Amino acid sequence: MRKTLHLNIPSFVLILVLLLVALGMTACQSADEAAPAADEPQQSQPAQQPSDDSGDELVEGSDESPSVVEDAEPEPESASEPDPVDPAAIEAAWVSSPHADAFVLDVAGNNNTCAQCHAPVNWLPSMDDLPESCFACKFELEDPPPLIPESEWVSIPCNVCHKVDKKDNILPEYAWLEIAPLGEYAEVATTTELCQKCHREIDLPEHELVQLGAAHADYVCTDCHNAHDTMASCGAVDCHADADVIEPATPLAGHDEDHQLVSCVACHDADGLEVGLSEDLGLWTTFAQGSSGEGAAPIAYASHNIVLEAPCERCHFADNPWGLSDSISAP
Repeated sequence: MRKTLHLNIPSFVLILVLLLVALGMTACQSADEAAPAADEPQQSQPAQQPSDDSGDELVEGSDESPSVVEDAEPEPESASEPDPVDPAAIEAAWVSSPHADAFVLDVAGNNNTCAQCHAPVNWLPSMDDLPESCFACKFELEDPPPLIPESEWVSIPCNVCHKVDKKDNILPEYAWLEIAPLGEYAEVATTTELCQKCHREIDLPEHELVQLGAAHADYVCTDCHNAHDTMASCGAVDCHADADVIEPATPLAGHDEDHQLVSCVACHDADGLEVGLSEDLGLWTTFAQGSSGEGAAPIAYASHNIVLEAPCERCHFADNPWGLSDSISAP
């Protein structure tokens, strides 16, 4: 015979309420054990010494807010810390550089093609300048005007070599502004890769490819050239200081008053370039053959392939065209 279970509803509700109360009391007891008592001291990690925005160390007063330590001597700066950036000095250096005044005209009086390097922000590409991937969109560009007026020419401003944030702040990292109308940059690994975006061999006079070699083979451009005024000096600090080269304790052959107008590259070139006196520079220097074809006049060009040993007979040979002595006596 099957029996039917008759559940007393009021009794069931009472049991359920008692269970819930018991569970609630257990949870409260666990929380009380986990939290420290109100009158017990709480243990915490030692607080870090606060500091203000200027980087000055702050100390904790007995009854007052932290105050700046006035008598503490500043710690010497780490040798690895970069020099502070002076925007005014950078601007002044750039204004005096060739990058700030790069306006040019070709033999036909046009310059849009030249602007690709001389004023990248102004440059307007033609269909021939676009990569093949652009043709998938099947659009066509109108031929750009061949002449950009000098009043609109912006030369090579900061944002050609540096990205700009949303507030128009120039960021310190360098990159190449590849497509100016789109604000599209190309990442570059070194300053040399950046410089060679423009300083590459082009079939025009004075557009030679700069190639480092010999003693400077592992250098990048900014090891010798100031990044913002582009000047370079062999006697720069940490390189060939004047005390070691121009006025050394032991005289060096060729480093005397008779050679004050002879540039370093005229003697130390390893490319076998022509050597001569540049009337424009007022210096003896190296010359490169123009890339515009045979018969073009050599162009004054500072060799970047440099070696330590300099053969004097390169200039001082019999019947040389400059009337220099072919008798050399080393000090």
